Amino acid sequence: MQKLENKKRDRECQWYSRLQNNRSNSFTKSKGTTLVEVMVAVGILAILGGLGVPGLLSIISKARITAETNHINSLIRFARFTAIDQEEPAVLCPAKDYSVCESDWSSPKIVFIDRNNNNERDPQEPMLMSLHETTKSTVVYSRNKLIRFYESGITASPASVRICPESQDEHYARLLTVSLQGKVKLSSDRDDDGVHENNSGVPLTCS
Repeated sequence: MQKLENKKRDRECQWYSRLQNNRSNSFTKSKGTTLVEVMVAVGILAILGGLGVPGLLSIISKARITAETNHINSLIRFARFTAIDQEEPAVLCPAKDYSVCESDWSSPKIVFIDRNNNNERDPQEPMLMSLHETTKSTVVYSRNKLIRFYESGITASPASVRICPESQDEHYARLLTVSLQGKVKLSSDRDDDGVHENNSGVPLTCS
């Protein structure tokens, strides 16, 4: 009887030992890395290496210019809509203090109803919308100190706003033009040379 019990105990110990070994092997396998996984990782690194830092910087620069262009485009359209909707002259201009219009279009930009036509936002003239200061990586130019829309939606004079990167690379330059009728148009690269042109077909520059 004692021998049978000893054999039974030995079998249980062997079974438990095998169970522990299987668990250990499973854990070891799950922590390992297969050849396929290594090859996938190497492929991803190769793609990133091919893209390179210059390519990545180019994507970032283009995204920043596009975002700034879209913001200004929306602000111009809002100013025109406001003039028509409220049947009063609306002004869009850069204003560092959010009150007095200035010529630096990289400053914060505001839209307001100019009831007394003095080209300044007086205390009784609420600011209807504003756009934060342009980031240091982007520069905004315009020969117009302000853009004024009348009740009919037309402008006091044609206007244009040019957006460029800090690097002055003309390949990223964009131009928004406002016609006398108040229509906004974005520049395009009509000859596919990598540089946008103005309405006259002249390539944009940032200098």
